[in-house]
This record gives sequence, C-alpha cells and structure tokens, in this order.
Amino acid sequence: MLGHKEKKAKKNEAAVDETQVQNNDSYLGDPDNIIECDGLVKIYKTDEVEVMALQGLELNIKRGDLIAIIGKSGSGKSTLLNMIGGLERPSAGKMYADGKDLFAMSDKELVEYRRHTVGFVWQKNSRNLLPYMTAVENVQVPMFFDKTNKSDKEKRAIELLTMVGLEDKINSYPAQMSGGEQQRVAIAIALANNPKILLADEPTGAVDSKTSNMIQDLFRKLNEELGITIIIVTHDISLANKVGRVVMISDGKISTEKIMKEDYRNKINELSSESFAAEDSHEEYSVLDKAHRVQINEDMLASAGIDTNKVKVKVVDGQIIITKE
Repeated sequence: MLGHKEKKAKKNEAAVDETQVQNNDSYLGDPDNIIECDGLVKIYKTDEVEVMALQGLELNIKRGDLIAIIGKSGSGKSTLLNMIGGLERPSAGKMYADGKDLFAMSDKELVEYRRHTVGFVWQKNSRNLLPYMTAVENVQVPMFFDKTNKSDKEKRAIELLTMVGLEDKINSYPAQMSGGEQQRVAIAIALANNPKILLADEPTGAVDSKTSNMIQDLFRKLNEELGITIIIVTHDISLANKVGRVVMISDGKISTEKIMKEDYRNKINELSSESFAAEDSHEEYSVLDKAHRVQINEDMLASAGIDTNKVKVKVVDGQIIITKE
C-alpha cells in the first residue's frame, strides 16, 4: 500500500492543469470535476422506430470519485458510459471531460482521448483479451499504440499484473485462467496507459459472489492508491453498496443519488467485502434538474398509494408534501 504522501502525489498527477482549463474558452465549469454532463440527449432512429435513450441528463463527477451508475435495462446507463468513453456522440447537449469539450473534438482527437484519458473494462472477456496472447502480452497491447510510451513495456505490464494480484499468471493464456482472473487482467490492460478515468461495464456480471467481492475490493484499492476516477455501470447491488456514490438513471435522466455515509466508509475500510454486511450504507437523495423537476421512483409512489399522474403538492412546516389528488 502507498503512503499518504505517495497517494497525494498520484492524485495530483491525475488532476487537470487549471491553467489549461482556464485557457480553454469553451470551458466554464468546475476544474474539480473530471466529467460534466449538461442536457445530454441521445435519440436512436431507424426507419420504423425512434428511441430516446437520454432525455436531458445532467451529471457532474469529481476527480478521484468511485461511482456506480445503476438502472434498469434501457434506462440509458450504457449510452452514458459510451459517451464518457468517447464512443458515441449525443443528439444534443454537452459533455466536458478533463476540462475539454468532448463533443467538439475531431475523430482523431477522440482517438487520442480514448488512448490516454480513459481505460475500458467490458463485461465480456472476449472483448477485453486476445486469446492467443499471454496475460503479460495482452497488457502490453495498448502500450504499442501509444507512440509517446518509451517505457519498458514488459516491465510495466508485470507491475500492473502484480498490482491486480496476478503475478503468478503472467505467462498464462486466457483459457488457462478463471473468469475472475481474466477480468483482473482486463483491469490491468485498462490501466496500461495511465488513464485518468477507468470505465467498467458490468465488471462482476459474469462471475460468482466470491470473485465479485474480490473485484470490488480491487476497484476500491486502485481508486485509493492511484487516485483514478472509476465509473462502473452495474446491476450488482452489492457492488453499488461498496462505492462512495451511486447514481440511478431512470428514463434517460438522473432520478436519485446515494452518498456513502462516513461511518460506513470507515467500517468498510477496516473490513473485507466478504465479512461486512451492507446495511444502511448510503444516504439517498432525489435529484432536481435545472428546471427544478424531480423524479419519484416507483417504490415511493407505491408506498404512498399514488397511482395517478396528477398529485397535490404543498409546503407544510418547511416540507414539501405530495399526496394523491
């Protein structure tokens, strides 16, 4: 484990140059945020159907955050992840990544962004690993596409595999490793070019609960030691309970956020994932958008007996009360 000064140095390395941000005339946001989404809209069209995946989504993510994005299938969470990764452009809206207007970039600039700013971990290991290469060879692949990388690539790859606990699998092929081991190799690959943002799409979706716990602990370790921002799209509620911030997407917008309670954070740092039960771990908030609109989830509506699209809203003793018409 790194000492406090080393951790601080790592986090400073990941931080944006504020002078660079200030010189970017198009950027008017907070330099503490590594991601800023403003009114993101994404519409997928075919000859017969039009689907709105994102509907004016707004979201800020601070540098060094460990965040989970959750939501039902079709809610828009994977679309958001692809946009942060520079793989898709919106139909409307803006996104700033590391102080730069992501959607004002040319295709060539987006390639450089994906090469140096973000690292990807996909759910399917066939998308992460080349089956005819060993673990150490797989980790070196992204380095060969970075012309500025003059380091000893094999040495760097071994260091990364050691960091994810696979020093004994360096010369193993994917078929010789378990699903969890393959996923840890994928994480090492994602870190190969020292990205500022690690994007993980359902990283525990194809492994058992014990392996899931191991991967959860690894993400927390990397976030703490490297200061890297980690954004995870997941259905795994146990994983969501282990991150500092949970964002719920519903119908293409942020509906609620959960922020980890400080006493829970202290406990989870002392105990392993397998031995700690996540109960009352986060404080949940509904999110107001810029137009002061708020989404109320189905469970809350059901508990309040609200089954209509019209409600009464009034203020009582400083509290907003919503009741059936």
